[in-house]
Amino acid sequence: MGNVETRLAALERSHRRQRRLVYVLGSTLVALLTMGATGTVSDVLRAHRFEIVDQGGRLLMTIEARDGRAALELQSEDGQRSALLSTTAQGGALALYDERGHQMLLAGAEAEGGALEVTGASGRTLVRLGSGNASGGALATFAGSGQRLVELGATADGEGTVATFDAKGSELVALAAGSHGNGKVVAYDGGKEHASWPDK
Repeated sequence: MGNVETRLAALERSHRRQRRLVYVLGSTLVALLTMGATGTVSDVLRAHRFEIVDQGGRLLMTIEARDGRAALELQSEDGQRSALLSTTAQGGALALYDERGHQMLLAGAEAEGGALEVTGASGRTLVRLGSGNASGGALATFAGSGQRLVELGATADGEGTVATFDAKGSELVALAAGSHGNGKVVAYDGGKEHASWPDK
């Protein structure tokens, strides 16, 4: 009989402990929900790195400090980098990547102003749009080999220019303002001026 009483006493103690645990867990949950409902937030939340993961634990986004600069990175479900927003020495930069992790687009601040670069799968720049010099903006297109093909820009006097180049980088044709305020077309051969219209 004493054996049964001992078992009952142990069962009652276990039951009391479980009830206390459920009460503590319930009170904690109510407190958390109440804090969330009242909108209570911390004034400062500090960390070197934040990670956002999906339900399977795959990393999708990070916010962190990298070499003294801020960086926000998005990753695909395959773990490839998709986008990177970061600070740079000149300001800020945004880079977008393809499914293989190759950079396809870069937009950022430079010493002279803003710049935008479109890159091919080879990693070479195909189009570059920038603020150019103090006279105006500049647009350049490039071959897959990296050679400049066409360039739109401005002269030091603020006149618009267009130039085309051959596969070796030598200038072929240029459109610019003439010395008398008129338009001028210049053809080149081997990098040297070959003909111009109107004539000099």
